[in-house]
Amino acid sequence: EDSAEDGRRPLPALDHRKYDSENEDYDSDDYAETLALGTMMLRHSKAKALVDASYNRYAWNDPEDLPDWFVDDERRYYRPQLPIPPGLVAKMKEKMMALSTRPIAKVAEARARKNKRAKLKLAAAKKKAALVANNADMSETMKLKAISKAMRGQDNRNPGKTYVVAKKGRNNKGMKGMKLVDKRMKNDKRSMDRSDKKKKGGKKGGLTGSKRRRHHS
Repeated sequence: EDSAEDGRRPLPALDHRKYDSENEDYDSDDYAETLALGTMMLRHSKAKALVDASYNRYAWNDPEDLPDWFVDDERRYYRPQLPIPPGLVAKMKEKMMALSTRPIAKVAEARARKNKRAKLKLAAAKKKAALVANNADMSETMKLKAISKAMRGQDNRNPGKTYVVAKKGRNNKGMKGMKLVDKRMKNDKRSMDRSDKKKKGGKKGGLTGSKRRRHHS
């Protein structure tokens, strides 16, 4: 309203479209360049040079009625090349790779606790084996059996094969200790395991069914 009263002509409306950063297709190069640019902005001299370089022939004030494809194309390609050293970009890529491969804190803590328990068990087993070896009242055979029993919990016993359902369109090469099956084969394997478990844990002898009814009658 003030500009209309003063007789000044208002500026054309800018492009009000919102480009959400979550929908941007950033690859590793773009992200590494962004990190490198942020690192350069921490230094006052570099930041001032980058701000001064932002006023160039690539800066524009497009009206709102331009086609979407034209605005998107210019936003993607019609821009200056930023003075980012390639070495700094490579350093940021290495940092990103290190962060992506590092396990989360809870997983690292669980692994550390597991390793600590394993070391304590191994130390206790070694101590027990040393006491058995120094026992003069035991024969060599008894010592060997006692030491084997003490170290039995520390060996890496083979847990058996793991059955994994293979998916279509993927590499179906099996790995060591793993057998790839389809869904029906895996269900059959579970059914056989349940049947074997029932046979081993079932009651032996006794009367069942019609024989039991006839016996009581």
